[in-house]
Amino acid sequence: MVAGFGKLWSAFTKNKQGSIAIMFGLFFMSFLFATGMGVDYARMTHMRAKVAAAVDAAALGGGRALIDGRLTDSEIEDITKEHFDTYLNNLDGMFGTVATPVVTVDRTAGTVNVDVTATVPMTFSKIAGFSDMEIPVGTMSKFDQRDVELGMALDVTGSMGGSKIADLRNAANDLVDILLPDGGTTNSIRIGLAPYATSVNAGSFASTVTGVSGANNCVFERGGSDAVTDAQPTGSNTLGYSSSTWCPSAVVQPITDNKSSLKTAISTYNASGWTAGHLGLAWAWYLISPNWSSIWPSASDPVSYSDTETIKAVVLMTDGAFNTWYVGSNGNSSVQAANLCTQMKSKGVIVYSVAFSAGSSAQTLLQGCASSPNTYFTASNGSELRAAFQQIAMNLNKLRLTK
Repeated sequence: MVAGFGKLWSAFTKNKQGSIAIMFGLFFMSFLFATGMGVDYARMTHMRAKVAAAVDAAALGGGRALIDGRLTDSEIEDITKEHFDTYLNNLDGMFGTVATPVVTVDRTAGTVNVDVTATVPMTFSKIAGFSDMEIPVGTMSKFDQRDVELGMALDVTGSMGGSKIADLRNAANDLVDILLPDGGTTNSIRIGLAPYATSVNAGSFASTVTGVSGANNCVFERGGSDAVTDAQPTGSNTLGYSSSTWCPSAVVQPITDNKSSLKTAISTYNASGWTAGHLGLAWAWYLISPNWSSIWPSASDPVSYSDTETIKAVVLMTDGAFNTWYVGSNGNSSVQAANLCTQMKSKGVIVYSVAFSAGSSAQTLLQGCASSPNTYFTASNGSELRAAFQQIAMNLNKLRLTK
């Protein structure tokens, strides 16, 4: 076999016409060039994939900074570039160089656009005159401009005393700042407050929801078949009240886009009383329920459940087990809260729950109430509580990549 090949090769090299040698040479060079082009193409594809991942990370980071609402365009651009550099620096196997990304912030459209060019030096392709190849990569993050109606059930019970109530005020203010930035929004965002302790202070709405003129502001749950629904509070569906039950000083605030009034209300929160968490949860739902439209001022009138342009959501925050209830036939406070969560979610309401240094029983309840694992948060200190509320605000804005 080897001897036969040797004879063939000897005849090939001694061919005086040279045509076979030329053809072989051309074939070999073409094969070598094609192989080299394949190698260079693989290098370019590899480089583009890595840079694209860095661009995506940068756009999402910049988008979250834009959602925050408290940063200038220049600050957002710097944050975006920092995300890009951090991601890129953690990558191995880069085959070229990457220029500084160009970041464009559009507040009106709610977008952050990132464009960058990567340069890959060629190897075998240099034979054909290609020294370097430039690869443009770009993407854009955008947050969904849907309207938002949000009811917040906030724990102002005695166990929230000391630094914890201050932490709650800070976290709630962060959420308001993000959803209602000083520059305004192109969509409708309204937030309502349902602080709770031993009961809920319904303020001027107490007489209407209880059906009793001059009723004490302190209200509790109703009984009957609509106990854990959002049925309008009329006739047999009115809420209970008591002149002897302790009321928190913090009053229910219907949904509004008035940032100042929300932050003023939050600033007055102090801690006292027991934990009737199901009441705060129910009132957070009532604030965004179209069935309660006749109760609230016209500016706080919730839209229909069928309005596909509006996100309806509730935040339930507590630091302890629910231990206070009034209508025994409804079940205890935790049972009523779980049933309320089930009913809310069946109406398309997104339930966010936050356990703030809460025990295992409270955590189990809040996990069950949350619409998904992504809408349940735990926090063991003030920084983590603020991070949870900030994340909820950003989730409601629904940041996404568009290209």
